[in-house]
Amino acid sequence: MAAPLELDAQSVAFLVEASRLSGQEIRQLYAEFKAAQPTGRTSDFLNMVAQRHSSLETVRKKAQQFFELFDSNKDRSISREEVLAIMHAVFQTARDRGVQLTKTPEEVCEEFFQRLDTDKNCEISHEEFVDGCLLQPDLLRILQTPEVMNTLGR
Repeated sequence: MAAPLELDAQSVAFLVEASRLSGQEIRQLYAEFKAAQPTGRTSDFLNMVAQRHSSLETVRKKAQQFFELFDSNKDRSISREEVLAIMHAVFQTARDRGVQLTKTPEEVCEEFFQRLDTDKNCEISHEEFVDGCLLQPDLLRILQTPEVMNTLGR
C-alpha cells in the first residue's frame, strides 16, 4: 500500500527529534520522496531519513575530531597560524614520502580559509568547520589522506 501524501504529526515529530531536521525540512523531503516514488511506503521514507542521518552523524563526528586536532590552543576556533603549522608538517610528510606537490602550505591554508571561514573574521569556528565538512565532503576526504593522518598522529 502506498504512503499517504503527507506525513502524520507523530512521524514528523519523531523524525525532527531523531534527525536534527526541522519539521518543514522533513515535510519537504517527504514531498520530494513522494514525487520520486509515488508508490513508496512511509516506512521506506523513515528508513531513508534514518540512513541519511546516520551518515551525517558519522561525518559530523569525524569533522569534530579533525577540528579538535587543528585547534591546538583549544580556544574553539582555528587560526591561520594553526592551519599553517599543520600544513607545513603535512607537506614535509608528503615530501618525505616522495609526493610531488604543486601548491605551497600557504596556498593550501588560503584555500582552506576561503572555503571554511564563512563570516570572514580570519578564524574558523567549530560550527564553520563542521558545516563546511558536511557541505563539502571532498574536504573530509582530503583530511583523511595518509599524509594528513600520519602528520596528525591518527
